[in-house]
Amino acid sequence: MTSLQVIVGYDGSVAAGAAIEVAAALVPQAHARIAYLWVPPFADETLRRRLWHGTRRVDDFVAAVEREGAAESMRVATMGVALARAAGWEAEPLVERGYGGEGMQLAELAEKLEPDLLVLGSRGLGGAHALLGSVSDMAVHYAPRPVLVVPHPLLLNERASLTAGPVLVGWDGSPGAQRALAVAEELFGRRRLVLAAVHDGAPEQPAPEGYEALTAEELAGHPSGRAVADALARLATEHKAAAVVVGSRGRSAIREILLGSVAMATLHHTARPVLVVPHRVRERTGNATATDRIEITTAPARIVAGRRGRVAPAEIEAFFSRAIPAVAAELAHIGATVTGPPTAVYSHERSQVFDVTAGFPVAAEPSATPGLAVEHLPAGQVVRAEHIGPYSTLPATYALLANWFGDHARTPPRIMWEEYVAGPGDTRESDYRTRIVYPLN
Repeated sequence: MTSLQVIVGYDGSVAAGAAIEVAAALVPQAHARIAYLWVPPFADETLRRRLWHGTRRVDDFVAAVEREGAAESMRVATMGVALARAAGWEAEPLVERGYGGEGMQLAELAEKLEPDLLVLGSRGLGGAHALLGSVSDMAVHYAPRPVLVVPHPLLLNERASLTAGPVLVGWDGSPGAQRALAVAEELFGRRRLVLAAVHDGAPEQPAPEGYEALTAEELAGHPSGRAVADALARLATEHKAAAVVVGSRGRSAIREILLGSVAMATLHHTARPVLVVPHRVRERTGNATATDRIEITTAPARIVAGRRGRVAPAEIEAFFSRAIPAVAAELAHIGATVTGPPTAVYSHERSQVFDVTAGFPVAAEPSATPGLAVEHLPAGQVVRAEHIGPYSTLPATYALLANWFGDHARTPPRIMWEEYVAGPGDTRESDYRTRIVYPLN
């Protein structure tokens, strides 16, 4: 079995050492890089005075600072390596010359080295008085990889839960929550995963089959993010959870697990390790990334004939299983020429319920036929991504497209469509090909 790759932000503090111990209990059999970020200590008056009195020239003084700083940094990182090895990890030191922005630099390291996990203590990076809200907040906000933040100190009962406690995954059915669940499976696959939903008045999204699900009511009197975070913390305490997992983007209110809302409130108000899974996660594929599947192209005008319905996400599979065969039979009956693969057009989303037309592109608009609806897809520029794999993993590609719109300061249009290039009956599930298309006009 391939070991998980971990980067740990370490500065020699008790909190940073505790983070290594806790992370190793949650994610055993990992290979860790113990990262120490060294900022030349020109402001350290004692060291500066000692080095200055031992040198005659400024150049010698600077060289002495570099030499002493590098040696001390490696000594501290090696201490962290010893702690990691004692906790059961394979480990090596990673010393980086810093510039004072430890949180941002740790995020950059995560982007460059692409670990499965970045581990931080909620106190300790940047000195004994550093608080969550500086280094940890910055790293969580900017890191493109999952970040585990370990609070310090843990109480005895919280520490006892690390051994066999379940992992609580915040659940609202959103792409962010689905991505968080997938990462939790990857990191904590041997543990019991429990999905935790918080009622906030929105339509409930059912948990996937095979998972235990818990629910809690959102507490009144707090901002939405804080109320959801408090409910998750309460569930984690009641069920003796080893850790809590949240996505960094979900859907509105609870539905909008944005940094600064549920994810950050959970970090600040949960006295257990918290794993934050970012909405923009690059797959580790060498020089290529998952974003290579996104392209801008020009699409011709098309007519889609199909069955139309007002459908919630949980009902889409059943709707398609009825609509696609019925439309195929009706088009054959009236002699319509099908010009492409099955297509579903989505529009007018409200509260995660869509107007959906599921059918086929046709050469010409069919004559009025009871039960058939027609969608006219305009010609013009589109952004599209081709997803390869089961339909259950489509949210990851939607997250990449959402990130593309954000990076290009665009708002996704109210209408878009999916083309099912290869699906059931054509190939095995792992090779399904689904094209997701958004018009840009």
